[in-house]
Order: sequence, then C-alpha cells, then structure tokens
Amino acid sequence: MSVSIGGVPVQGVVARIVQDNKQIAEQALNEMINKHKDDPARIIKEIQQPSPFSQFLDIKI
Repeated sequence: MSVSIGGVPVQGVVARIVQDNKQIAEQALNEMINKHKDDPARIIKEIQQPSPFSQFLDIKI
C-alpha cells in the first residue's frame, strides 16, 4: 500500500496508519454533517438549554 503525505509517497505501516486515520476522520465528519442535516435547529436547542453551572453557582441566566 502506498499513500501520499504532502506529495511524498509513503509505504508500509505508516501508509496504513495514515489511510485508517483518514477513513476514520471522513466517517466522523460525515456523521457530523448528517446530524446537522437531520436536525438543523439542534444547535439552537442546545444553546437555549440552561447551563448546569447556573444552578451550581446559583446564577440565573
């Protein structure tokens, strides 16, 4: 297996690690994109949730 890192071809164990990490990163990114596509208002809902620290510090926001 051969992978190019910054234009430099790399073979062997390093190439396999780079390829695996690339696949994992792509999968994680696609999951994040799909999550936002499915529920675009999710971030707004999370922002509107009361902070758990506000009760701890007795601060009402």
